[in-house]
Amino acid sequence: MMKTALTGVMSASRDLNVISNNLANAMTVGFKRSTSQFVDVMGASQNDRPGVDIGQGAMQQVVRRSNSQGSLRTTDSVLDVALTGQGFFTFGEPGATTGDMQHSYSRAGQLTITSEGQLVDRKSGKPILGLPVLSGGLVGGQAAPINLTIAAGGDLAQIQTISINPKGVVSITRSDGVRRDVAALAISRFINEDGLKNQGGATMLATDDSGPEELGRAGRDGMGSILQGSVEEANVDMTTEMLRMIQAQQAYNGNARALQTGSEMLRSSIETLTR
Repeated sequence: MMKTALTGVMSASRDLNVISNNLANAMTVGFKRSTSQFVDVMGASQNDRPGVDIGQGAMQQVVRRSNSQGSLRTTDSVLDVALTGQGFFTFGEPGATTGDMQHSYSRAGQLTITSEGQLVDRKSGKPILGLPVLSGGLVGGQAAPINLTIAAGGDLAQIQTISINPKGVVSITRSDGVRRDVAALAISRFINEDGLKNQGGATMLATDDSGPEELGRAGRDGMGSILQGSVEEANVDMTTEMLRMIQAQQAYNGNARALQTGSEMLRSSIETLTR
């Protein structure tokens, strides 16, 4: 009895941790909620009759992330972008060379421009990667950090407007009226999105389970489209999470009481035997 109740306490405690993390990140742009999945811990058969095996509690089998689309919220920033559909924005590492940098992935598209003209994530400073725009509007080549300096003629103050179309092409219009395409946002997808590893907040890393990244551009080959001036909110429903928290708390309290009762019964038995 005590072992069974203990597994219940441990499982409920882990579920509460998952739910608390969801609630803590309910306002984190691009965050994806997680849910715990549990399995029955079966014990040895008590006799030879079928259907009378006695379970030994529950255990957390896996924490599964929900990759469902979050709500889109319009902002006042032209450097906010959201993905509608499949894929992730691809980010590099600050200061790393293109060939050596580790990529990370996120649905959060809150960008800013550094003093060197690089487009980076507003919070982490990681450069967002893009694919070069070739002649004739074609896109190809190796993904690299997006820098606006050359397109701006070496002077960022000359940039009048920045536009990002549904296909992810970043363009600037200079004060002299010249319009230049800079790069197309690099969008990544994976064979198994559930295999991505959470790095914190809305950022993820590729693993052997997720498979390698498949780089492409928005609006092509099943990739989602880009919406400028919007962000994707966390797919966390506060009401649902609060109800789950109440259920987990009740499960925790019930198993804790069972554990306490078992402990008192054991203590009483020991006292009786030692008299």
